[in-house]
Amino acid sequence: MEFPTNWLIATNGSKYASEAVKHAGMLSAMLKERPRVTILVVADSKESEDTAKGIVEMAKFLFEEHSGPEFDPDLTVKVGEPGATIVETAKELECDHILIGGADFKWDVNSKDPGGISNYIIDKFHGVITVVK
Repeated sequence: MEFPTNWLIATNGSKYASEAVKHAGMLSAMLKERPRVTILVVADSKESEDTAKGIVEMAKFLFEEHSGPEFDPDLTVKVGEPGATIVETAKELECDHILIGGADFKWDVNSKDPGGISNYIIDKFHGVITVVK
């Protein structure tokens, strides 16, 4: 398995999601060959799309603060259900790594109803996943 080169950072501006953005920035700064990076914010409705645009701009600033100013991530805002939209976007962009915050993560893999966006992504995405908490 090769090191991932096409990353999707999914954030909603929360504490743990912001930590995932910082982590991705620091990690990318250490790499000789920089990955392609897309920062995604999923709005839950058309009405909250402007707020999501503000969050993705703040995430870009946070990422660049930790990766260096020469790095220019792509920014994406989509409207939809967060888990499914994150996985669909990763597939569309052919991402091989998703980075997310994980405040809602539960370790019970035997549960019939494991909650949370992180668990959904872990179940549905076939690539490297980094959950930062």
